[in-house]
Amino acid sequence: MYMRRVVKLNIPLKQELVETVFEYNKICNKHLSEITRLSINDNYSKKKLHKNLYDKIRKEHPKFPAALIQTARDVACEMFKNKDITKLKKIKKNKNSSIRYDLRTSKCFLDSGELQLTTTQRRKKYQFTLPKYFRKYKDWIVKGCSLGFNRKYCYVNIVVENEVEKPDLDNPRVLGIDRGIKNIIACSDGNLMKGSELVAKKRNYAYLRKQLQEVGTPSAKRKLKKIRMAERRFTSNYNHILSKRIAEMDYDVFAIEDLDIKTNHKANGKKGKWFNRIINNWSRNQLVDFLTYKAEERGKQTIKINPHKTSQRCSKCGYIKKSNRKKGLFKCKKCGFQENADINASKNILQLGSSVLEQAVCQPAKCNITPFADSNSYKPLPLRRGS
Repeated sequence: MYMRRVVKLNIPLKQELVETVFEYNKICNKHLSEITRLSINDNYSKKKLHKNLYDKIRKEHPKFPAALIQTARDVACEMFKNKDITKLKKIKKNKNSSIRYDLRTSKCFLDSGELQLTTTQRRKKYQFTLPKYFRKYKDWIVKGCSLGFNRKYCYVNIVVENEVEKPDLDNPRVLGIDRGIKNIIACSDGNLMKGSELVAKKRNYAYLRKQLQEVGTPSAKRKLKKIRMAERRFTSNYNHILSKRIAEMDYDVFAIEDLDIKTNHKANGKKGKWFNRIINNWSRNQLVDFLTYKAEERGKQTIKINPHKTSQRCSKCGYIKKSNRKKGLFKCKKCGFQENADINASKNILQLGSSVLEQAVCQPAKCNITPFADSNSYKPLPLRRGS
């Protein structure tokens, strides 16, 4: 089992790096335009793009490295991958967006603090100081990097990889996790993590945005940008603290519901403006991402579970009916079982997660469990439906 991490570095702002970013994105946009123009059905076909554009681009950009042209082509293909071209608007990369480097065009030595990048002015060497937090990754294998810049410096994200022991799934201790707004986390062992602090802070930011938007002056717009960044930092810090707290619990596997709010957009639209704003501001995926990598570092695992009917199903008898749940209370219409609605849902997620792991142990060839198991890769437990 391999674990990947990103090491973030800052290097001085150099002219050749800025020129490389601009020209790279220009070439990438030419590949995107060609895909749209030809309406290639297998739009991620690198062979067709190479045949149609490579010679032309080499003539227009004679000094640009050939290896970076191929990387730009690959990025363009991946931007269209698994998408219907006929239903898409014209896709373009910003001229100053970050670019990708592979092992042919870059080399990074984390132990000595040297970075080599292919630029429009040939291969260049840059020195950096590895931050203290990232020194634990200095012996990991470098797999590639990305380059971007702002007004002050260039930033490089180094992708590193290391092999770790695969979690033992023979007798795992599983924790079911249900996510919500009032209770951000509800665990199958009865723990509830309230979201009152996060909701109150986001309401305050929403109020400030409203006041500044009504003013509409240039200074108000600058203030809005600062507020947006402050809110993002607060949310990220909150999710870091919460995910670390969960990852340090005495469990081997965390089964968490796979939420896809977009599929329920019509239903959410009926619940009012306030509910829609809360849903849109809810950083549901960031918390899962943080929990996943923090669990991996501790030799644990995270799997996603299909949450269908988990809030309506009785975790004791399996009876399903919509009226079983009324706001925060769950009361089974059949057996009379009562429980906090979120905790009951987390117990159902625990049962589904355990069934996934049992299939992985009993039939490893047919059910390959990854850190992010596909929510449709298993059959749910037999459930009874209410009339």
